[in-house]
Amino acid sequence: MDVLARLLSGGDLQAGPPGPADDYWYGPAGAMTVSGIPVTAEGAQNLSAWYRGRDILGTVLAMLPFPLYERLPHNGGSEQAVDHPLYDVLHDTPNGWQDSFQWRREKMFDLIDHGWTYDWIVPGPRGFLDQLHPIEPTLVTPEQIKRGPSRGRYLFHVRDEQTGRTTPHTQDEIFYLRGAGGKGILEYARSSLGTALATESYAAQIFSKGTLNGGYIEIPGVLEEAPARRMAQSFATKVGEWHLPKVLEQGSKFFPNKLTPEDAQMLLSRKHSVDELARWLGVPRQMLENSDPSFGNAEQFWQGFLTVGMGGWLSLFEFGVNGQLLLQPKKFYAEFTRDAIARGNLTDRWNVHVAAVNAGIKTVDEARGKEGLNARGGKADELRQPQNITGKATAEDPPADDPVPPTKKPATPARRTKPTDDDADEPDDRARAIVTESAARVLRKEILAAQRAAVTHAADPVAWATWVDGFYATHHELVMQTMCVDEPTARGYVALQRSELREGLAVTEAWTPAYLAGLALDKA
Repeated sequence: MDVLARLLSGGDLQAGPPGPADDYWYGPAGAMTVSGIPVTAEGAQNLSAWYRGRDILGTVLAMLPFPLYERLPHNGGSEQAVDHPLYDVLHDTPNGWQDSFQWRREKMFDLIDHGWTYDWIVPGPRGFLDQLHPIEPTLVTPEQIKRGPSRGRYLFHVRDEQTGRTTPHTQDEIFYLRGAGGKGILEYARSSLGTALATESYAAQIFSKGTLNGGYIEIPGVLEEAPARRMAQSFATKVGEWHLPKVLEQGSKFFPNKLTPEDAQMLLSRKHSVDELARWLGVPRQMLENSDPSFGNAEQFWQGFLTVGMGGWLSLFEFGVNGQLLLQPKKFYAEFTRDAIARGNLTDRWNVHVAAVNAGIKTVDEARGKEGLNARGGKADELRQPQNITGKATAEDPPADDPVPPTKKPATPARRTKPTDDDADEPDDRARAIVTESAARVLRKEILAAQRAAVTHAADPVAWATWVDGFYATHHELVMQTMCVDEPTARGYVALQRSELREGLAVTEAWTPAYLAGLALDKA
């Protein structure tokens, strides 16, 4: 081997074993990958895609409410068991230094990195489980009992960090969650992580040398030793001195590599690494800021992530808590509120609420509670009877002898659901049906417009009242045209509707087309 090659490449020197202070001896066993880059739980977080994907899984799980429920007798559904001692542990404060968000996020990180997560079950004033104290997963060696009455249960050998002594503990003393195969995603993805880290390291080293991307030297004749040393020393510059001029001896020529900045950054390889890590973590690549086009929209990917990507992790927590921490799992159970994170935009959410209330699925107060609004009580706490199914009014009609409310104008006839028997000239049933259908069209227009406006002005009573006044300012014209009534009658109807609707959307549950139809028939 010639002198220049030995100087630039180290010659034929053989690498010896690492020194006693080398990181090789202090890294986790098996952390070295085929790429030659050691991968640890801490080192992997230097990759932005891994850090972000890991953080998304932990944060989404920690954001979801995790209440405890009590099953009601006779298939009566369930309600939150806020008085149960475990409720506070899961929902609020598992221990003295962490809230539920921090604790669950840490549990998720342990599962991703190590495949296990552990907590000491600490008794106290709240019972056998007063607190959950996290245990570092690397200090625990799980062992599954193979035979005997305890076959299948786990025995955990916990090492003391200070003394190094290991003591066995049963699963009655330790709460645990076990990932797939008892290994973390990090262990399975170690090779992909090593390749990604090697790519990042290569790109960084290329740019640390500036524009000098390497190349070859062409020498016309035989290179002597002294010129070779001078040339080697000029090329072997320190970090930051890559821009200094190089010495070429005896007519030598330097031919640099044709490496473009794009190639030097290895953009395609690094983008592939993002997709690879997204697959390992089960996170849509769009959430890792990969802007490549894909088939499907963002909402579909988000729903798929919540259902498939997060569904298994949520079930793992639920089964672990219900199976290990509850003494009466048939009566009580813990469950994540999955729809808490699947909140759409404001318009979509309120449209769903309105549809559920009108269908009699939930009450107005329940819908308000979902949006953090206070309960109104009264009819707002009653299920609505769907009018399109029963053909009846959704609220009881007031008695005929009820006095007209003082807020109504005296000139406006009292609201009634059907004509009285005292009418001298009773229209036939066919005419009544036609008039009632026309009144129903007018009323549907009012209710539909009010429902849409309620979404827009849900948090602003002043804006709601302004919209109501503006809508009914010209609505009498439609009433006159559709119902063939005179202007005073139409304006009286509009004034009554406007005064009621200003109180809120809930009043529409008592509206029926019979009142407007009665006005038209009275004028016929």
